[in-house]
Amino acid sequence: KELMAAKAKAGDTAGVLNMILEPAKDGSTITETEFRNFFCLLVAAGNDTTRYSIAAGIQALCHQPELLAQMQAGGAVWETAADEIIRWATPALYFRRTATRDFEMHDKTIRAGDKVLYWFISANRDESYFEDPFRVNLMRSPNRHLSFGQFGPHVCLGMWLARLEVTVLFQELAKRISHIESAGPQKFLRSNFVGGIKQLPVRVTRR
Repeated sequence: KELMAAKAKAGDTAGVLNMILEPAKDGSTITETEFRNFFCLLVAAGNDTTRYSIAAGIQALCHQPELLAQMQAGGAVWETAADEIIRWATPALYFRRTATRDFEMHDKTIRAGDKVLYWFISANRDESYFEDPFRVNLMRSPNRHLSFGQFGPHVCLGMWLARLEVTVLFQELAKRISHIESAGPQKFLRSNFVGGIKQLPVRVTRR
């Protein structure tokens, strides 16, 4: 924080972290502990979610061989592929929120103060919204998946970077291989919060 404050005094005020350090309308500023926690969350969130999305995308290539050919054909597929891979991965399985008022949803009453779980993994495979949700469709459009939180104060700050990273990795992979297949059992993280593949043996044939 001290280094960033020094840079800000020197005129360097660009970036998300500098925005976080700016005073609020009432003049209050973020504390040292709050800033450190925010920084750790920012780094961890961008790391875990993107790499687990990439792993899930490689898993999809193994189970749906046609996907690699679609990537190699290029063109419009790259406008939609990253979002579909991230929908399929859904690395953050759920968030918990506290209801601030009473409301009803699907004939259920939620009371103010109730703890509510929002299951991204369920929403991203909602058969009433997504056609054939348990298959990867790289050309899926529209694709209003909820892995990024989608709008509001909790929207993912790094969603454009995540899309870019996933796109570039699979573009480069598709250039270099002609075939990919599973070479052993996959293992998932032991977690009900992060949906990630811990081990995924694959066998590739180079082009």
